[in-house]
Amino acid sequence: MKLQEKILYYRKKSGLSQEALAEKLGVSRQAVSKWETGEAVPEINKIILLAKTFGITTDDLLSEDEPIEDTTVSYGFEQNTSSGSNWVDSIPGVLGRLLRRYGWLFGVYMAVSGFLFILVGSIARIATKSMVNGFNDMFPQDQFFFDQSGNMPVINIATNNPVSIVGSIIIVLGVILLVGGIILAAVLKKKGSEAA
Repeated sequence: MKLQEKILYYRKKSGLSQEALAEKLGVSRQAVSKWETGEAVPEINKIILLAKTFGITTDDLLSEDEPIEDTTVSYGFEQNTSSGSNWVDSIPGVLGRLLRRYGWLFGVYMAVSGFLFILVGSIARIATKSMVNGFNDMFPQDQFFFDQSGNMPVINIATNNPVSIVGSIIIVLGVILLVGGIILAAVLKKKGSEAA
């Protein structure tokens, strides 16, 4: 029995329509139809997913021997689909196709968001510093701010200001998002180009 005949046989045996099988594998119904008619051959990672979906081994699917009724194995499509390097391939339907094709864009959006966080945090710190400097110019500290013994305490309003502290936290979050986004975009772009 040829591969296309086995795909048709096991799909019907599993009680799946072409649409349902396509959704589980993250491909189009036309792709499944072409596999079953022999117009196209599934990629290796799809052959592995086909075998898991049908509950058989890849040897059973690829061999030209007639299917044996008790060849089902203990794993199914639902088990262990989110682990390993091809977890994106196991996501069915439109979402899976979008992640495989454009997942790297999430990393780009994350990096851009990180840059914007850094920008907002920097603006907050600069604005706070210029306001405090303006305040110090208007009211010099040697005329104010004496403690009970007549000594002028050291007050650093620019660095201890809550707006300045929040600005610093936003900058740190921005750096984390920027670096994480760049790494995520690079990794997902590489995986996307390897799959293509």
